[in-house]
Amino acid sequence: MRSFFIHLYKNLCWIYLCGLICFGYQLFLSEIPDKIYLPEGQELKIEASIPITIRVKEETDGKEVMQELIWNEIEDEKTEYSAVCYFLGVIPVKEIEVSVVAEQAVYASGRVVGIYEETNGVLVLQTTSVEALNGVEYEPAANRILEGDYITHINHAKVEDKEELIELINENGAQKMTVTLIRKNESIDVAVTPVPVEDNKFMLGLWVKDDMAGIGTLTYYETDGSFGALGHGITDGETGQILNTEKGTLYRMALAGIQKGKAGEPGELKGLIYYGKSNALGDISTNCKEGIYGTLQEDDLGKYSLSDQLYPVAYKQEIKQDKAYILSDISGEVVSYEIQISEVDYEPVESNKGIRFTVTDPDLIKLTGGIVQGMSGSPIIQNGKIIGAVTHVLVNDPTRGYGIFIENMLDAAG
Repeated sequence: MRSFFIHLYKNLCWIYLCGLICFGYQLFLSEIPDKIYLPEGQELKIEASIPITIRVKEETDGKEVMQELIWNEIEDEKTEYSAVCYFLGVIPVKEIEVSVVAEQAVYASGRVVGIYEETNGVLVLQTTSVEALNGVEYEPAANRILEGDYITHINHAKVEDKEELIELINENGAQKMTVTLIRKNESIDVAVTPVPVEDNKFMLGLWVKDDMAGIGTLTYYETDGSFGALGHGITDGETGQILNTEKGTLYRMALAGIQKGKAGEPGELKGLIYYGKSNALGDISTNCKEGIYGTLQEDDLGKYSLSDQLYPVAYKQEIKQDKAYILSDISGEVVSYEIQISEVDYEPVESNKGIRFTVTDPDLIKLTGGIVQGMSGSPIIQNGKIIGAVTHVLVNDPTRGYGIFIENMLDAAG
């Protein structure tokens, strides 16, 4: 019996040791990105807690050889490489993709702006029952039109907004009609019959919306006027989905106050958005999980360029767990606030949570309590380069938050 328990103990120890090794290996691999962008002429170095040597796969006389990754010594015109990471310079542990890119610089903004976007069609928030003229309740859209659908056409006539939707339903009357929807990026047709609720008034039993307005921060812009902001997509508060938008506009705005963040209660910026053509700053063309993108108007681009600084772009392997700064004009002018980068996740589950940081600047903590809604998009600067933008705050601690790599925003911008 004793030998049985000794044998069992040894087996359990081996299982524990194997599990520990596997866990350590996964942590080891997490410190090496799957793909890396490398500016021309630079030697690739990964900020990791483990000793890593990287060599490029090259073919010489039909044989595959490895060479050190120093791009100014590679004289061909290739831009895409396959490389192997070695532990202690000997043991191969991971193969990665490397893209050689031209050095890039963008203007870091940090200015809070008003954001207005119109949906592509009309977004369905929920379906409900309606009481018909005969006193009976019906739910005509049930199991046909779903929460999160976008109604784009009624009987093949385009639907631009809620008013057009109501008008087309009333014109159709109590006859079966064809509703064209976008559902999970696919266009489908469903047949629905409106319910008469008053004389010449018909309903499908839908709660809908066709636009969104809010406050966010402009992250960067380039000399051609293209910009990126927010670092995360604009979502609908009811469905939690990224809005399928058709067009949008950045507007001037004025801060009216700051609700400070505290544990369990995220703060927010409060302000007044100045709508109208004369207050438009630029056009929004894209809303995706990495942010919103578009083009600034030429006059405003010139005004911004007078005071904003051009920062070289730093890629994720250059980021250090060290001091950095976020730029924001919530005090009335663009100010640098100190933060401490605590973690860099090269392959995050969510693409806009690769950087984790803590606000250490006493002025910002006094002003806002940390990170508040409306500061999403605030550029993050480290060692004189732009490395990313603020995207999220931890609900239980407003001094801690997440950021997106600037390379992810530039990729999304195309």
